[in-house]
Amino acid sequence: MKEQAAYLSQTIDAIIAGLGSLMPELLLASFFLLLVTLDLFKSSTIKQLLPWLALTGLFAAFVLQLLGGYTSGGVQFLSLLRSDSLARFSGVLFSAAGIFTILLSLQSKVLEKLKEGRGEYYALILVLVLGLNLMAKSVNLLMVFLAIELVSIASYILTLTLKQEKRAVEAGLKYVLYGTLSAGVMLYGMSFFYGFTGSLNYTEGTFWQALLQADTLLVTIAAILVFAGFFFKISAAPFHFWVPDVYQGAPMPIVALFSTGPKMAGVIVILRFVAAFSDPAVASYFDDVLLFLGIAALLTLAVGNFTALLQKTPRRLMAYSSVSHAGFLLMALLAFGTNYTVSVLFYLTVLLFMNYGTFLFLQITEEKFGTHKLEHFTGLGYKLPFMGVMAVLFLLSLTGLPPLGGFMGKLLIFSNVWEAYSASGQVLLLVLLVAGALLTGVALFYYIRIPYYLFLKRNLTEEKLVISLSNKLLLAFFAVPLLVLFFKPDLLLNWIEKLLAQTL
Repeated sequence: MKEQAAYLSQTIDAIIAGLGSLMPELLLASFFLLLVTLDLFKSSTIKQLLPWLALTGLFAAFVLQLLGGYTSGGVQFLSLLRSDSLARFSGVLFSAAGIFTILLSLQSKVLEKLKEGRGEYYALILVLVLGLNLMAKSVNLLMVFLAIELVSIASYILTLTLKQEKRAVEAGLKYVLYGTLSAGVMLYGMSFFYGFTGSLNYTEGTFWQALLQADTLLVTIAAILVFAGFFFKISAAPFHFWVPDVYQGAPMPIVALFSTGPKMAGVIVILRFVAAFSDPAVASYFDDVLLFLGIAALLTLAVGNFTALLQKTPRRLMAYSSVSHAGFLLMALLAFGTNYTVSVLFYLTVLLFMNYGTFLFLQITEEKFGTHKLEHFTGLGYKLPFMGVMAVLFLLSLTGLPPLGGFMGKLLIFSNVWEAYSASGQVLLLVLLVAGALLTGVALFYYIRIPYYLFLKRNLTEEKLVISLSNKLLLAFFAVPLLVLFFKPDLLLNWIEKLLAQTL
């Protein structure tokens, strides 16, 4: 009895000691509870305050993680969560994504007409960001699973925000089915790992040493099962089938969030998982797993880019664009022996601004001008030149052309892959490099279709078209960093390198 009491006391002390590393998450949880409580009141004044309270909570978490200082030395929370510099930078991106989502939501006429569930909508955005933070901090397979499920549950409900629409219900149902299947497969693979190692902490050397003693085929199968769950979150092939329907049915701000937040968190989880492969002795044992990752990256690039060519609606085009970006990120994670972590974080930052800018443009045109198909953009560039120019900037950056941040992001990834190929001589890396370069050319063909309709097709209507000043400012806000990060990429790269070189 005394031993149990002593163990309980030690556990409580460890929890209290590790709470400092969870300050941003505790802050988000507090604002979530505040939003849910206030939403119970019927006062219209309180209802109008809800999005601003959500913004306040996300901005507070953003500033807290940007400034740091809330914990020390990569503190672990019961060997489940690690609050290190990687988690801190990721948290900054997640909080920014949450802030951008609410800003887009405040500009959305569709969500403005939403009569029920407004409070839950903003509260669930906070929950999703909270789950993303936990994913980035997780160093335990069970904690990874719980964090992914927290993000998934919030995502399922947010997809059904416009539940009066058929396509939203269909998208939500498909999302739940695919998500449940991938979660079950991932958990099954994790159980194999626990059986092989007796541990769930995949960042410890003992975990990988134990795997080296297990049967190679079974370890490979277990790894593939686990990666199935990770691939679902980043929308990598062949676990991307939910993407076009969800992008078609969810509100535009939520689509923007799905295209960035879960993808970024999934990449961080995979980055932590494959960090052990930087050791050549470990990597040589997992050749089959690395081959699987390389094939998955190649397949994701091919499926995303070639399928995007066939799309006739902007939402579905952006869905497959998101798949192709997952392929580039997977390719980057295979450049072992290089400084690929910095390149990946740079790319994720640029992707955040590119995607939110593009989806804001799509939200404006869809709600104001009914642009549900690509040909509906005809002549809008002449009527609204500022918006048209902003759209061209975002789309060219997504393609990876200068003088925009997307070009620098892809250049860094290609440089790392070439460096890794030069050092290792692995043919797979060369294949990925060539495929990535060629498919960037393919991407130009489908991204350029929107500017083609905007500026090279005439709209004969004499109707005067206008967009609000707030929308113009938001478009400019998302576009400026893309130009700055092309001409001065060191501003971000130096900060990332400095951050990763130190402990929190």
